[in-house]
Amino acid sequence: MSKPLLLAAAVACGLSFQAHGATFAYISSPGDGFISQYGLDEKTGALNLIEQTQAGSQVNPMALTPDGKVLFAALRVKPYQVVGFSIDPKTGHLSQISKGPLAESLAYLSTDRSGKLLLGASYGGDLLSVQAIDKDHQPSDTIQTIKTGPHAHSVRTDPSNRFAYAGNLGSDHVLQFRLDDKAGTLTPIGDGYVSVPTKTGPRHLAFSADGKFVYVVGEMSGTVTAFSIDAQSGALTQISSVNGIPPRLNLVHGEVRDASNNDLKDDPTPRIWAADLRMSPDGKLLLMTERTTSSVSAFSVDASTGALTFLDNYPVEEKQPRNIAFSPNGKWLLVTGEKSATVGAYAVGSDGALKRVSEAPSGKGALWIEVLQQSAE
Repeated sequence: MSKPLLLAAAVACGLSFQAHGATFAYISSPGDGFISQYGLDEKTGALNLIEQTQAGSQVNPMALTPDGKVLFAALRVKPYQVVGFSIDPKTGHLSQISKGPLAESLAYLSTDRSGKLLLGASYGGDLLSVQAIDKDHQPSDTIQTIKTGPHAHSVRTDPSNRFAYAGNLGSDHVLQFRLDDKAGTLTPIGDGYVSVPTKTGPRHLAFSADGKFVYVVGEMSGTVTAFSIDAQSGALTQISSVNGIPPRLNLVHGEVRDASNNDLKDDPTPRIWAADLRMSPDGKLLLMTERTTSSVSAFSVDASTGALTFLDNYPVEEKQPRNIAFSPNGKWLLVTGEKSATVGAYAVGSDGALKRVSEAPSGKGALWIEVLQQSAE
């Protein structure tokens, strides 16, 4: 069920997108259960809200299939379910086509690189999950679950689709697995993890395009740790860790949070609370969100060595920015704020500097962003 916008301008804008090939953004907002569809003009950075689709209570993480035909969204209320939506190739309109069970309340959702497996990480359930997706995009009722340390926060497959990695915030581990994409199973590589310093809080991941390196943001430390990936075994080796929190932010080290103390209401101390991590399409920039100060930190990436260099930290208008996403051409960054009534589009400079160029209304508590570029017919 959709909530169309009664704006002639939006219709005209949508027709223009169809004529020239469209870039759409889908943003979930758990506070009202919407997935909001936006059109992004990649020439100007103009962002337009097209329509809102009711996905279900507490809709949260989402995942696009690699072919861009289906969007999956996880609902974080019992019974925990994932909803599949087909994407109209011309208009980007969402139509529900499937619904399946989930192992737990998921903080993170992804597909493997073939689009045949759905992977999830449960922060509260301390587990990872893997389930098959059939040809009709129906998630299987059979789910492999892997118990982790406390607070699993992400899981993604590498570009080769032979390995999978997960941020395990509460145990300060980055988990490493070999993926059998035919059987749909994960098996540990070596000990199954590599460690990072205490109270780093490994959260989200980003890969280099060539699959040689993976980067992990520390929620509590505000650092980004770089690992090389062994091409044969998939084993991780740490190569560097770079701080993304400049002294002028006046933040102290973060703490582990859960549903009962997510905002640390009894602790007035401004603490590091990093969240998302995104690689630019050209592989030269890595951007990290910091929620306490409503800002984004930028790092340059040496593609040959994987090394990072901190560039600077830039404020954004969206309060408590949870997720960010680059446009396919890398010129624009979309930013959601969990406590913001708008979604912002920012021009991205070569040094990661951000200049806000447009905004559009957001759903309530907007957070997860998936961006899709449709080719012109």
